Amino acid sequence: MTPDHPALAVEGLRKTFPLGRGAPDLVAVDDVSLTLAAGGSLGVVGESGSGKSTVARILAGLTRPDSGRVRVAGRSRAAVERGRAARLRRAREIQLVFQDPLGSLDPRLTAERCVRHVLRLHGAGREEAAGRAAALLAQVGLGDREAGARPHRLSGGQRQRLAIARALAADPSVLVLDEAVAALDVSVQAQILRLLTRIRRESGVALLFVSHDLAVIRQIADDVLVMYEGAVVERGAAADVLRRPEHPYTRMLVSSVPGPGWDPAEVVRLRAAFAEASAAR
Repeated sequence: MTPDHPALAVEGLRKTFPLGRGAPDLVAVDDVSLTLAAGGSLGVVGESGSGKSTVARILAGLTRPDSGRVRVAGRSRAAVERGRAARLRRAREIQLVFQDPLGSLDPRLTAERCVRHVLRLHGAGREEAAGRAAALLAQVGLGDREAGARPHRLSGGQRQRLAIARALAADPSVLVLDEAVAALDVSVQAQILRLLTRIRRESGVALLFVSHDLAVIRQIADDVLVMYEGAVVERGAAADVLRRPEHPYTRMLVSSVPGPGWDPAEVVRLRAAFAEASAAR
């Protein structure tokens, strides 16, 4: 990656899904653009149905957009490239960590073999892969006991650590985390967020963190992008947006987070006002 290019630059993403029976298509993502600096951390926040997870899947190459452009370190991902070399190159650009990694982990492989398999795919020799796998597992806080265990023998937090280690094995420029701590209890969430912050500092990987939880975004993100009904309604430095939100939807989200002075009645009022304003558009 060169300093002249951001880790990730997205312009005008749009994705629709047909509903059938003459109904208009569902617009899941509507003209979304974003920039993520090398080594930076961007939070994409919104309620369920806002389109944030669809953006994550597009970036990871799991969903094809109707239009728009994605560039990683200045290189376009729009061109259709086939073959093993192209797939491995794309894997080195962006890796995706899911909310529940159990479904994406091979139940037959131990944690060590899972990570070693990715390293071998990317050209590491047998001894190099073994040593690097051990180092990656140690980096995410998994010891020898966990390294020899299969996914179903690991706790939710340990599986998420394994998923992060496996993603890092591809040496990506960008790590996309889709609700990656939503299924964990608060104490384990904090551990994973501290881990990700340390990994970003040590490796320089850029993080794009998708979440509905503003408390999580406040801890992990330098910048934030707020989505509503597929579109971006507010963006800026996370500290500024979450402290002084300008858009009514962002104000509603911030007001919904319990804290000192939290007023449930005010949240209800904001939701009703925003729903009325949205219906009038």
